[in-house]
Amino acid sequence: MLSGFNDDYIANNDYDDNNSEGFWHLIEKKWLSFWDKNNTNNSDVDHSKQKFFITVAYPYPNSPQHIGHGRTYTLADVHARYYKLKGFNVLFPMGFHYTGTPILGMSKRVQSNDNEIIENFKNIYLIDDSTINSFTNPLNIAKYFHKEIKLGMIEMGYSIDWRREFTTIDALYKKFISWQFKTLRELGVIEQGSHPVGWCPNDENPVSQHDTLGDIEPSFTEYVLIKFKLSEEDMFIPVATLRPETIYGATNLWINPDETYVKIQVNNDETWLLSESATKKLGFQNHNIKIISKIKGSSIIERLVYNPLTGSRIPILPASFVSANEGSGIVMSVPAHAPFDLQALNDIKKFGNDLIKKININDIMPITVIDSSYEKLKSHIQQSEVKHEKQSSLIPSQIFVHKYSIADQNDPNLKKATSDLYNLEFYGGKMNANTPLSGTSVSNAKEKIKQMLLETNKSVIFYELTNQPVFCRCGSTCYVKILDNQWFLNYGNKKWKALANKCLNQMDIMPNEIIGEFENVFEWLKERACARKSGLGTTLPWDKDWIIESLSDSVIYMIYYIIAKYVNTKGLESYDNLIDESFFEYILYNRKTKFFGKIKDDGSLVLSDECEAFKEKVSKNDQEFLKRFLKISYEIKKEFEYYYPLDSRHSGRDLIPNHLSFFIFNHAILFDPNRWPKQIVVNGSVLMDGKKMSKSMGNIIPLRSAIKQFSADSIRVAMLVLGELLQDVDFSFSTLKGIYIKLNDIYKFYIAFYKDNKTVIENMGDIDNINHFLKSTSLELEDRWLIWRIKHYVKEVSNSLDRLKMREALNTALYLMDKDFEWYKKRKFAKTGKLYQNEKDISIIYHYLTKRIKLLSPFCPFLSEELWHISGNKYSIFNSSWPSIENKTIDEEVYEENELFISNILIDLNKIIKVTKNTAINKVFIYLPSEEKNYLYYEILKLLVTHDINKNFGVVMKLLLSGTNKDIEKQNIIKNNTDYIKKIIDDILSLTPVDRERRFNIGKFDESNPLYDAISLLSNEYKISPENILIYREKQNEIMDPGNKAKFSRPFKPAIFIQ
Repeated sequence: MLSGFNDDYIANNDYDDNNSEGFWHLIEKKWLSFWDKNNTNNSDVDHSKQKFFITVAYPYPNSPQHIGHGRTYTLADVHARYYKLKGFNVLFPMGFHYTGTPILGMSKRVQSNDNEIIENFKNIYLIDDSTINSFTNPLNIAKYFHKEIKLGMIEMGYSIDWRREFTTIDALYKKFISWQFKTLRELGVIEQGSHPVGWCPNDENPVSQHDTLGDIEPSFTEYVLIKFKLSEEDMFIPVATLRPETIYGATNLWINPDETYVKIQVNNDETWLLSESATKKLGFQNHNIKIISKIKGSSIIERLVYNPLTGSRIPILPASFVSANEGSGIVMSVPAHAPFDLQALNDIKKFGNDLIKKININDIMPITVIDSSYEKLKSHIQQSEVKHEKQSSLIPSQIFVHKYSIADQNDPNLKKATSDLYNLEFYGGKMNANTPLSGTSVSNAKEKIKQMLLETNKSVIFYELTNQPVFCRCGSTCYVKILDNQWFLNYGNKKWKALANKCLNQMDIMPNEIIGEFENVFEWLKERACARKSGLGTTLPWDKDWIIESLSDSVIYMIYYIIAKYVNTKGLESYDNLIDESFFEYILYNRKTKFFGKIKDDGSLVLSDECEAFKEKVSKNDQEFLKRFLKISYEIKKEFEYYYPLDSRHSGRDLIPNHLSFFIFNHAILFDPNRWPKQIVVNGSVLMDGKKMSKSMGNIIPLRSAIKQFSADSIRVAMLVLGELLQDVDFSFSTLKGIYIKLNDIYKFYIAFYKDNKTVIENMGDIDNINHFLKSTSLELEDRWLIWRIKHYVKEVSNSLDRLKMREALNTALYLMDKDFEWYKKRKFAKTGKLYQNEKDISIIYHYLTKRIKLLSPFCPFLSEELWHISGNKYSIFNSSWPSIENKTIDEEVYEENELFISNILIDLNKIIKVTKNTAINKVFIYLPSEEKNYLYYEILKLLVTHDINKNFGVVMKLLLSGTNKDIEKQNIIKNNTDYIKKIIDDILSLTPVDRERRFNIGKFDESNPLYDAISLLSNEYKISPENILIYREKQNEIMDPGNKAKFSRPFKPAIFIQ
């Protein structure tokens, strides 16, 4: 007897089309309260269960979460809920990342009455004026958005254990980070020195991803700034290049005649000419700059400069494509190896330039300095394309210009041509006889020439942001700065990299194809600034002038969730004066020296001899206080040992180059391999109607606003049904509305079904146990098929969720289940005119519906919990168990084949009707194949499944004949049906491997059984009486074959004639 299912419940919770929005919000509030009251989402140590510790990147509270953020958190929650249903003790906590400068930057913008940010607060986030005014205090910003984000997470139904909540500026968290950094310094991976960093000149701080608008990680490249001396004047023209080895092929310099350039004195020594932008950048890179004057680029056109290595004089030529914001604003031209330069030179030769009056441009010829494997490319270029030049005389860049059919210097394919040529030459090229390094590989020559130029003071190193412009959250443009006496984490340390790679190789990276991105990051990762002069956070324990930056204090914080529970529930912060590094070393490393005493069985406390610090801090009267602290510490230690290592870490793909890589590095060096994280799950981003979400585009939709307009479940599903992990999904309100309607329809069908069958369901007993029905002769073919399909759905959805194929799982649970149920309804209605008419029918449908609740529950917690309780359950669906997976039986293979056979009959009939345009059907003749054909089909099927012979007709014939044991009758059947055998081979090979295997497992299939069972369906579908559907077997006596079609029948392909 199921309890709790009654008319009052249905009446009070009925679905109303006109009030659906309010209805779902009432449902959500009800189950949020239920989960909170019953501690459904809380996790504590339980040695009877296997633990599953899952985290997702904690949010930065400087704005509410929007639809784009929701995808990562929803993925993690579905993962957590699925594992909870599978019987794991799941810990899914959440904290808040206050550290860094973004909140300070926002507060400064409010203080200065920045109209843009104030309008965003008002119009996008709907914040009132008085609250905005309070944002002049940065902590008020953090607290406001902390609350907003938390409420959004609760309203989305995330199964978070909120007892473990913390912020990164909490006092004990700061002690934890201090311990981490002291330990890293002791391990020798924190250093002080001068290194390039992303820099905000306004805040005078290094910047990383969390500090920039749009969360862009500043990335920079090292250029060689080569100094070309101006002829007849004591001034240098510096040019930035990534390819110093090509200097021997330089034919000219390019300058933009319309830009303004600055003559500067550098380091009280040399005079340089470069763009205004480059002058500013140079000033941040340890150069003393004094501006002398400004000139137009056009004023030095046709002036000559000396190549610092060859001594040859080359001209300065005009080029509008040169950007004053990149490099020095002046470019070294190497037309033999740079498609851009070649095309620009060709354009001038072809169209001329009014600024060039003295120099004969046709005298400038490309100089090849690198040999590589160009021959294979030359063969693809037609002689007609090369005009009068011979293929053998083509220079490298010209080959690629022709390869991509580049028309002029504005052609977008020039970037692709440049990249392809660079890769070919760098990895396979050697310097030729036009250089002093003939025969040296390009990769080695590049480094040698770079060192040669630096050692002779003919160049300097110049750093450039590769993803410029990058803006600090304060609004200032960011640059690269050489920072002196900066504290760095040396991720370039070889031993540390080896440990990190070992950790990575032991991890499950999902999806697996992303592992290459981690490997690339690990390869180039080197020194990284780990502290700054301002911002919120933890001070460096040995240098109080510095504050640990936000991507360095957020790499092992998952551990702190274990500690935070004791802060929030057992007052751990009251023992602050007892907590130092030894506390963390005891919990995390089980080191008792200096820290621990012993609590005897009688409850008395015995301190260890080394525990002098505690003896000094605690008087004899405070022994109980100390005892409680030691007991809590012991509990924390045991909880750490139970939950750690972390089982799964969810994050966006954009955090691979920083947070996720640092997460691996820090765990690898701070902990033994048995505490290393087990898995990282990475997902793509969310677009809104095909466009990136941004405030400037006005397409930011706060998560809580979307929930109010629709429902949490519909948003959760819409985020995940649009794509698998790595795919960037295109979210739209049309999709969301469709999902919203779909979930409402599921709810309405359940309610209607329950209302109609209340008495039967209440007296049904165990809804999961319907095996007794399988032995009943009253079960129809479609009943047996649906029961098997339910088992199939469980297996498919489980398999999808095990691989985190969320879209695939939802497609099965939302759409394929509906499709199959529609087929089941069609079969039922054709026989009886009803979907259900007895206890057996009701039980099967109820079994289908309750299994569907379970399969949808990780995605739709509110809908599933509601329907679960309507069914009479008093406990949460998430305290129940995931349906067990059962293997497919041979009988179930037959049930599947039955319905596929019937479905294919309908498809064939529809094709015939469409081709013949015959809508008035009087009779349908269906012919099944003869026994001889069936015999041949199954013999050939066995051969093709058990032998690797594919379409080899001769081998098939030989094996068929040899398998007859010299039975003359069977041999004659084989020899007299060679054409038919060829068709059968094609039929079988056209099947999927799964279909072939199923038919092989079944053996001989009785096609008449499903066909006769489907007469009512054919009659109903085509409006003909059952007696006018005539079924014959080929070669049977008294066969009616007015269309002479019977001879065309084959197994699983009956011949059909419509009269």
